[in-house]
Amino acid sequence: MNSDKSLGEIIGDNVKRIRHERHITQEKLSEKSGVAVNTIRNLEKGRWPSAHTLTAISRALNIDAKFLLSYDSDQMYLKEELLSKLNQAIEFILDKPSSNLYSLNHVSDRNKK
Repeated sequence: MNSDKSLGEIIGDNVKRIRHERHITQEKLSEKSGVAVNTIRNLEKGRWPSAHTLTAISRALNIDAKFLLSYDSDQMYLKEELLSKLNQAIEFILDKPSSNLYSLNHVSDRNKK
């Protein structure tokens, strides 16, 4: 992202990018967040959002609001997604340690052949 952009433009770009990545229309985001579709349109054009709007949209997109505020939110977002998936895998393994570890060892043994 261009560092000459205002924070409002950065937030708008991030909302739009994440919304597109998830194939969510402005109308659907409006429904999920309770934020008027015109507010979302204005936000994506760089208008500064209220704290309520920022919170509602980040919740609807299931992300931390810090991702909407950052120049390099795409990298932060990907790291957070990876950490989330790793935590889910660890919880899965710890939930049923013996059977899950057996499955992992079995896959590992097959890959060695």
